[in-house]
Amino acid sequence: MNVNKRDKLKLPKKKKPEVPLSASADIYLPTYHFLRNEFRHARLHEPGIIRDDDNEFLHQYRVSLRRCRALISLMKTLFVPRQQKMLNLTLKTLMQKTNQLRDLDVFLAQIDDYFSVLDHQYHQGLSCFVDTLQHEREATYKAVKRWLKTENYEQQCQQVKGLIKELEASPADPGHRKSKPFAQAILWKHFQHTLSICNTLNNDSPDENIHQLRICCKKLRYLLEYFTPLFPPKKIQAQIHHLKQLQDELGDFNDTSTQLIFFDHYLSNNHPESPSHLAMTQLKEVTRRHHLAAKARALQQLQDFTASNNIDSYTSLYHAKS
Repeated sequence: MNVNKRDKLKLPKKKKPEVPLSASADIYLPTYHFLRNEFRHARLHEPGIIRDDDNEFLHQYRVSLRRCRALISLMKTLFVPRQQKMLNLTLKTLMQKTNQLRDLDVFLAQIDDYFSVLDHQYHQGLSCFVDTLQHEREATYKAVKRWLKTENYEQQCQQVKGLIKELEASPADPGHRKSKPFAQAILWKHFQHTLSICNTLNNDSPDENIHQLRICCKKLRYLLEYFTPLFPPKKIQAQIHHLKQLQDELGDFNDTSTQLIFFDHYLSNNHPESPSHLAMTQLKEVTRRHHLAAKARALQQLQDFTASNNIDSYTSLYHAKS
């Protein structure tokens, strides 16, 4: 037995909020409990990030922070402007501190794929690129680890906790609306916004427009997941399923877009005749083709999301009764 082997930490399980969402309850109270619970869940991943046992700790930490930030943005009428602005800014800072580490984790998880798509003659150069990524990842991880242990980080977390607490203590007037009509109005509004973006996209659309759709879809899914207890389970789960299928294609498209930007940066800082430069030039071309294919699949998937039966599903649940 290796006495130096550590037991790996287990991913924390999410507890249910103390006050669940119900149709007749004022919207502010369950929302406060949900946000408090979600932020607490994010922080439970900190030991796993510091230990660096599993990349999933960082991923789930970011998912919880992103869900908080999205709901605070989408449901901003529940907050006084100062409160909402400070929450959004602080959560954005917490997210940005881990952006690079997450991007590097995604890249390194795809290394086997990179080797499989390049001819053997480029493997030496690709190995040099991987070494660079791993060194950069180690340095970035250490920076994040230090940040999580700072007093500044703890102060920002306490600020978020306090600002969320203000929602319970002094909600804005819209916070006293009943949960179901509030949910119907906000879901219908964001679905219409998402649909309007879908209807503007085609093969000539720039990457940034498709990226905006991805962000919109993610926010719509967070809303659907949060408001699920208020609506027929089968119908809302079908909506989430359709949305997830579109998100998966948009996610592949976004990944290749990010990779192309990263490859351009790497190539601009390396000698054109070096083995790594030659390998990355080839990998960039392969990725460019995958990027175009991912775009085509995403646009194809839009047809299901914008189909009349899917639109009717949203209309019947959220528009007709709002």
